[in-house]
Order: sequence, then C-alpha cells, then structure tokens
Amino acid sequence: MKKFLGILVLGLLVCHVGYAKPKAKKISYTSYTVESFNEIFNNDYKSKEVKLSGELYLPDKKGKFPVIYVQHGTAHPKKYKKFFDKLTTALLNEGMGVFIGDSYTKRKIKKDFWKLSLSARVLDGLVVLNTLSKHKNIDPNKIGITGYSYGGMVAFFTAYPKLLDLVTEGKQYAAHMPVYPGCDVVFKDLSMTNKPMLMLHAELDDYAPTKDCIDYVSKLKKNGTPIELKIYKNAHHGFVFAVKVTKHADVGNYRKCKPGYVDDEGYWFYNGKQWKMSYLKAMSSIYKECGGLGVTTGGTKEEQQKTIDDTAAFFKAHLK
Repeated sequence: MKKFLGILVLGLLVCHVGYAKPKAKKISYTSYTVESFNEIFNNDYKSKEVKLSGELYLPDKKGKFPVIYVQHGTAHPKKYKKFFDKLTTALLNEGMGVFIGDSYTKRKIKKDFWKLSLSARVLDGLVVLNTLSKHKNIDPNKIGITGYSYGGMVAFFTAYPKLLDLVTEGKQYAAHMPVYPGCDVVFKDLSMTNKPMLMLHAELDDYAPTKDCIDYVSKLKKNGTPIELKIYKNAHHGFVFAVKVTKHADVGNYRKCKPGYVDDEGYWFYNGKQWKMSYLKAMSSIYKECGGLGVTTGGTKEEQQKTIDDTAAFFKAHLK
C-alpha cells in the first residue's frame, strides 16, 4: 500500500521564487465529492456538498473578458505557484482573465492527493463553468479550460456533452487545452462538443504515456472533434515545473495495464474488466493487478516558457 500512496503524487518537485503576482478576487462555488461518474449519470451527486474557492484575475479595465480556468494536477495548487504566476501574467497581457481553481484546500486534502476521484475533479470543472458564466465581468461564451496531468484529463472530460447536459444547464467551454493528461481512461462514447482542443504532451512521458494520447486523438479526429496534438520532443511528465529531470523509483505507474474507458454506467472498464466500485478501491485493486514502479518527471525553463506561449496563442486565437 505504501507504494500505491506514491502513485499520483508527482507535483511536489517545485522550487519557489519571488514573482510579481497580479491582484486576485476570491470566487466561491459549490461542488460535490463523488466517487464515480455513475453518481453523476444517475443524478446522485449532490449529497456530498462542498464549498470550494479559487482566485480570479481580470485585466485592469472595465468590460466583459474571456477567462481561462486553470485546473491543477495531482499536487496542491500552491506547488504550481511559480508557473501559475507566469502563466497568469502572460494571459492578462493578452487581455484574457484567469481563474485558478482549488480542489483540495476546502476538502482539507493536504497530502493524500490521490484520494480525490477523477469524477470529483471533473465535477469541479463543470460547476466552475456555471459559476464563471454568471460573473458580471466574464463573457460566458468565451470561457476556456486548461489543466495538467489529472487536470489535463479534467480539461478534456469537460468537453463530453453527456456530462455537460447533466450539470451545466446547456453551457459549454469555448476551448480546451489539456497538458500531458492520461489518455488511458476516456469515455467509451467519443462524442464531444465541437469546440477547439489542443493537447500538449511529452515525448518521453512514462507516467501518462504519449502513445495513449496519440491513439485517443486519432479516434477523436475520426469522430469529428476539432483537436490537435503537439508533442514536446525529449520532454518528460511535469515539464511545466521546469525542475531537474528526476527518476522516482518508488512512484507507481500503470504502463502495463490495458487502457480502458468510462462505460455507459459511469464505471471504469480497465485492464480488460469493469471496476464497479469506488474510485479508491478501483485504483488500489488495479494497481495490484498490473501496476509497476518508476516514473520520470521534470523539465526545462524552455519547455515551461513554450507551454506559456502555446497556451496564450491557443486561447487568443479561439477566445478573442
């Protein structure tokens, strides 16, 4: 079990330096802590209510602005501070706002980050869309989303109409940009909105293998989704942190498992079978079946800056 505890904790390798941070406004929103997509599909998700909050940054002038929702990965958003500060400044300079969500603090999650299910993270992303759409200084038709690792999965799961129709009252994100997401678990139904999507991935990613995303993007394109995949050559998982590339021998991976999907009931079908149980039990059981050890993370300042430039260019093109 000790090995399993390290499976998802990959964002802790960040050094902090000073950076001029723009003024932020705290925005609160109500979400729900679910254990599976089944609870959302069956409209059983509202029993575990939680009050969350995030930071909204807007250009220093009057009007309604495009806004990009930034979803952290497995690590606490505080660990992304250096990168988020730079990204926020770059987007503000292009006349776009930024909302940095926080799925952990109000849930009192301090270190056991892997305990929060993917479905709960995705639900956070859906209720954030509802919340931002009602803000007087945000253009509700120009809200984009980006995220990293697990947050990258949130960035594409929020493009599935099957979820949007149940939670967002007809609202949709205007553009999606997942960064090195895991593509080994997707929806069986590949139908997505027709909104543009850009996926950034790392050529040498051994935590969320690039091959899974190449296959996934190919299927989405054939299904009509306007998606592009950009692979950073010689890059590793977590390159946005711009810290020394390091091999973590005691961190788990699922590379030997057979990729799967979320089935029509809202449960994971993975490694050749359905896992009709809570997220935590499923992850633990799957790891015992096919999990392994060894993950590489880190990147360069050039890769970090390239991510910022690509993010600004993508959302400028599709939100402005």
